[in-house]
Amino acid sequence: MASDLAAFRGMERHLRSLPEEADYLVDLSNIVRETRLGGGTRRSLERLRLVLGALRRTTGDPDVTVHAIADNSLLDQRHDGEFPDPAEAALLRGWRDRGLIAAIGKADPDLLDHAKVFGTPVISSDNFTGHRGEHPWIQGDREHFLRPERPADGGPVRLVRREMRIVVDREISREGERDDLKARNLLDFRGRPRADILERAWRCPRPGCNPGPAIRGHKVVCRVHGTLLADAGPRRPRVQLKILVDGRCQAWENLAEQEGRAFVLGRGHLARLGEDILAEQRRLAVSRHHLLIVAHRGTLRVLDTSKVRSRIRTLRPGGVATAWRPLPHRDALPAQAVGRSAAGANGADAGRYGAFGPDDEIEIVPGVLLRRSGQRWPGERSEGVRARPPRRPPNGDDLTRTD
Repeated sequence: MASDLAAFRGMERHLRSLPEEADYLVDLSNIVRETRLGGGTRRSLERLRLVLGALRRTTGDPDVTVHAIADNSLLDQRHDGEFPDPAEAALLRGWRDRGLIAAIGKADPDLLDHAKVFGTPVISSDNFTGHRGEHPWIQGDREHFLRPERPADGGPVRLVRREMRIVVDREISREGERDDLKARNLLDFRGRPRADILERAWRCPRPGCNPGPAIRGHKVVCRVHGTLLADAGPRRPRVQLKILVDGRCQAWENLAEQEGRAFVLGRGHLARLGEDILAEQRRLAVSRHHLLIVAHRGTLRVLDTSKVRSRIRTLRPGGVATAWRPLPHRDALPAQAVGRSAAGANGADAGRYGAFGPDDEIEIVPGVLLRRSGQRWPGERSEGVRARPPRRPPNGDDLTRTD
């Protein structure tokens, strides 16, 4: 079916190549694929035209402007048949080539960065759940997001200002992991993680590489080097922890599950965080062996071995937290167990530890928190390798202590 390309070209007067010159930001891939706006195809430029019409009515400005960002996949020629007319896809590519729209691998990070820097509202139906760790301002936001809606009676599309719900930390982690797995082609046709790949350990031929697998051309390859990976056997389940400083995640740790053994978390795990993130005085308040954590079958149990006494609380949906409560401390163990606890733990000792649930957070020292990640397939090495703080240059990996 031929589209009204003249009407679509008329939208060009609303498009701006620079985000700072636009009145609104448009999540173009989301809008073009939003079937609830009408149309019987998976993609349609008509949906963008309807959204721009709603924007003119909402603002009362016939010359309102937008900066539209698309994922590269929206413009991929392999999907031209998903439009009512392949000429629509060609028009989009023409807009990209002329700089009228932006197209990158993943649009969400740029959309959110622009919204944060310029304060420009975003038009999208996406909840951006996986990006809330990097952009905590989204939680509960009432100003920066609008969703296009079409009434059930078929009336004109309207823009509704959104109140972004507050989601729990593990949901943010899980959604972020899902985005990552999708980018690596590790979701099956039903959108489920490829357990047959993720439950295996993989070895890269490049020395020193600890590969994250990806699928390209139906082969399992290193996501960094693109080299074929060798199957190194079953991978032990892992649990990921996040270290937050003053509300922002600055590092993370992976615990390989091993019954009867404890992971020792302490001052060394903060060594990579610079003074601009964590002042030396606060770092020194953390004991060398601050917490003992036992991971087994997806559960975590924790024992406080510090001098300052840490505490724990539970985060409820909507951001409401319970009162702080003390963690079980090593000093409360029987005398014969104290010596063992300083270096590790066996199954009997672990029964005296406190539960560390999915929605709990531990205050290591004031302003420094430990939370569980919602990720099921954390991508760094097992055996408790200290992860790099976000956006910091790699300086090699140091092993944490396990006993």
